[in-house]
Amino acid sequence: MPKSIFSAAARQRWSVASRSIAGSLGAYGVASLATAALSLVLARLGMTRSEAVTAATLASFIIFAAIAMAVFHASTPARAWRGLIIAALPLALIIWLLIPAA
Repeated sequence: MPKSIFSAAARQRWSVASRSIAGSLGAYGVASLATAALSLVLARLGMTRSEAVTAATLASFIIFAAIAMAVFHASTPARAWRGLIIAALPLALIIWLLIPAA
């Protein structure tokens, strides 16, 4: 087995740094996608646009907190990032399919 160039303490610091970035910036990005997708879905279901955006924005606070907790619950930072990407892809697809044509 090849020896790592980083010490155990350095690996731990990088793990915490990666999770912190994923838990803040990554969770913000996925929560933003979820807010946009939810507002488009609610508007498509008949809710007025202003109410749809307000409801989706209120829900985004819960979504952000849940994602941030899930990132720190993941067993490795790579699994946390993979989860963020897996969550972001369908949301981006929903936005792409439902966004009104200009």
